[in-house]
Amino acid sequence: MKSTQSLLMVFLLPILMVVLPALLMLTIAMKVLEEQSQQSNLLQTNDLDTLVQMATFDRQLSDLHQRITALLIDTEVTKLSTSQRYTAYSQIAQELNQIGQSVDTLATSPLLIDLSQDSTAALQSAFRQYQRFVSMANESAARELGDPALFLKEAQNHFNTFTLFSQQIFEALTLRAKERHDLSFDALTRSHSTTIWLGIAMMGVLISAAFFASWRINKRLMVVGDAILSLSKRRQPLPDFHAIEQMRQQHSGPLKRIATALIALKDAEQQRREAEQKIHRLAYYDTLTKLPNWRLMKEHLQHSLDTNQQASTFGALVYLGMDNFKRINDSSGHRVGDNLLKLIAQRLTDLQVEGATIGRLGGDEFMVILDGLAGEHLKTAEKAEALAEQIQHKLNQPFQLEGQEHFLSLSMGIALFNGPQHTVDNLFQYTNAAVHLAQKSGPNNIRFYDPKVQADLEARIELEHDMRLAIERDEFILVYQMQVDSLGRAIGAEALIRWQHPRHGFVSPGTFIPLAEETGLIMPIGNWVLETACEQLVIWANDENTQHLTLAVNVSAKQFQQPDFVDTVCGVLTNSGAPAHRLKLELELELELELTESTMIGEIDDIIARMHQLKALGVSFSLDDFGTGYSSLQYLKRLPLDQIKIDQSFVRNLHKDTDDKAIVQTIIAMGRSLGLQVIAEGVENQEHWRHLNEHQCHAFQGYYFCKPVSAAEMVQRSLAAPPMLA
Repeated sequence: MKSTQSLLMVFLLPILMVVLPALLMLTIAMKVLEEQSQQSNLLQTNDLDTLVQMATFDRQLSDLHQRITALLIDTEVTKLSTSQRYTAYSQIAQELNQIGQSVDTLATSPLLIDLSQDSTAALQSAFRQYQRFVSMANESAARELGDPALFLKEAQNHFNTFTLFSQQIFEALTLRAKERHDLSFDALTRSHSTTIWLGIAMMGVLISAAFFASWRINKRLMVVGDAILSLSKRRQPLPDFHAIEQMRQQHSGPLKRIATALIALKDAEQQRREAEQKIHRLAYYDTLTKLPNWRLMKEHLQHSLDTNQQASTFGALVYLGMDNFKRINDSSGHRVGDNLLKLIAQRLTDLQVEGATIGRLGGDEFMVILDGLAGEHLKTAEKAEALAEQIQHKLNQPFQLEGQEHFLSLSMGIALFNGPQHTVDNLFQYTNAAVHLAQKSGPNNIRFYDPKVQADLEARIELEHDMRLAIERDEFILVYQMQVDSLGRAIGAEALIRWQHPRHGFVSPGTFIPLAEETGLIMPIGNWVLETACEQLVIWANDENTQHLTLAVNVSAKQFQQPDFVDTVCGVLTNSGAPAHRLKLELELELELELTESTMIGEIDDIIARMHQLKALGVSFSLDDFGTGYSSLQYLKRLPLDQIKIDQSFVRNLHKDTDDKAIVQTIIAMGRSLGLQVIAEGVENQEHWRHLNEHQCHAFQGYYFCKPVSAAEMVQRSLAAPPMLA
């Protein structure tokens, strides 16, 4: 049987339980009543026939008796012939036999038998006597053997007796027929009543059974319906389906199939919900810390904006940036860094600040959304700052990781909001700007959003976008500042990058170089500078007037620490436009790569190895901005340097600051004792030059000799007569 047919039988069962038995009972009852009615009708018909026969019999017998009497009298008067007498008497005898048969038939009728057997016998006996004497009278008259009147008289007596019995029996039969009819009617009525009451009782039983079956089916359907409804409500937990499990175990057929299907559907729904929750967690929660991620925090912030606007209260967005997380992550490994992030998230969660939503944006950046702080701007700022200090105190406590103790410092930016003028993206930008301001101020600082900082940040974003396009648009150019010896003669130059912005004109390197280092753009920019400088160096090498010139190119720490930096330099030297054999000639030239002291922060052995590889090519090294860092003296004796450069900050006030004079003298003496060339930058007047020359500084660079100019102009300046040291 198909499932649909089985289900149809389940729904039709209560109806069939009532209709079919009711139809069967009705058919049987109608059959019984019909038979009883037929029996009653048959009884009444038979009784009526008996009464009719009785009445007809009396009339016929009276008529016959009068004819017999008349015949006998006529026989005496008219003197009929013998044949006529025999014919008449034969007819009378025949009619008497017929009446006798009628009497016998009447005696066998149920009504007469039911009345009395004695009455029937007496009636038959009286008729037989009457018939005998009539026959005797006929025979006597026919044969003329005696007086027929005597026999007729006896026949008359028996006729009277018979008539009397007949009338009595007729009256008794009438009364008995009425009684039998009444009894039959009463029986039929009782049968009708009994049938009706039995029908009502059976209908009651059937309806009760059907109601019970309907209740059972309805109860099961309710269980099934509730189960289906619970499966459709996705936001509510799934039920245990205990009743469905019982239904599957206790029943068979369609109910078991339905229960099995529902349990299978529940299992599928459970798997779907688990998959949906997993997808939701992956989409909206950070897999490492289990905190809300960037996407979910944006939704929370939008909800907070709407809520605070409706309630006319202020909220706050707090941006957390770890100052020294990268150092810990790099030095101790990513596993320690991940565990540290988990501990940070746990400590932030343990604060349990009312109305706070904590999330991780990525890396070492976290964010806290605060709802309904206060109705006034100042009070909101006070509460937000108090919470920031609480967070700062919590995270400044030492972290125990793999047997080591680590300390964190963090910078925080705070932006307040309460109106439609704020958007989610703006608030993220505001807090980011505030964090940058806090980091510039030093570790463990808290800053509120400043519109000026935001303007600077937006300018930086725009500048970064333009800088990414500057290389392919050929917007960068190199200028050259001449370097001279103690006699003022040109010995080389330093290549300095400039950015010819299409809208802002020349952009200072102090503006875009730090941004390039921060964004990683310093690598392609540095490679372009190196390639362009090498091309210029090839041009100078091919001119006998400039072939002695050296060219210094600044290399950032990030650029130098690239694993392929040595290969890059080799490739640039090879591909600078000169054939390989001409490149060998170029090796006679001295190519200086200036390194800032921040380069020394990396692995010193790797740095030294790279420097030796490049020196093997003929490249020389000059340590830029010497004296401004803390690590110069520590590594100075190990690095294969050729030159150190005195920072211009010590040269600028050399003629009037005794401390600067002492520092410069010390650097020159130390460089000479280590066999290093010493060059001073920032020489802007003759007095600077004279003082440095007197203390045996090897080379000089500054506006006094030449400003940063184009390559052609620098060559012209190098060919001109050198200045005189008065």
